[in-house]
Formats: sequence, C-alpha cells, structure tokens
Amino acid sequence: MGWLVSFVVGAAAGLASSAVFHYLFAPASETTRDGNYRSRLDWALAEGEKAAAEKERALRLELEAAKQPKPAEPAGE
Repeated sequence: MGWLVSFVVGAAAGLASSAVFHYLFAPASETTRDGNYRSRLDWALAEGEKAAAEKERALRLELEAAKQPKPAEPAGE
C-alpha cells in the first residue's frame, strides 16, 4: 500500500511541475515562430521591467519636486 501512495504522489507532483513548466515556457499568444518568439516568462519579465522603469521615473519626479525650495509664506497678516 505504501508504494502505491508514493507512486500516486510522485505522478501528481510530476504532472503539476510539467504543467507549470509548460505554462511558463510555452509561446505567448500572438507569437510567431520567427525571431519574435517570446515565452510567457519572457513577456512577464519585460512587463516587469517596464513597470519598474515607470515607477522609477515617477519616484524621481517626486524626489525632484521635494527638493525644490518651498516659497516663503507672507508674514503677519
């Protein structure tokens, strides 16, 4: 009985790992088989880099705005 449970658990783990591998490295939608080949993993990494660059630009603008001297308020009205 123990070997049957081990076999079933091993088979299930193998199926799950192959499904994850296939999902990550299979071609993304709208992919052609020429020099423009991109897997889902490549696409996800590119999207992450694009989002990080946008966030960095926004943070740099915020930093530059914070560095600007604030105008003096009129005293004693």
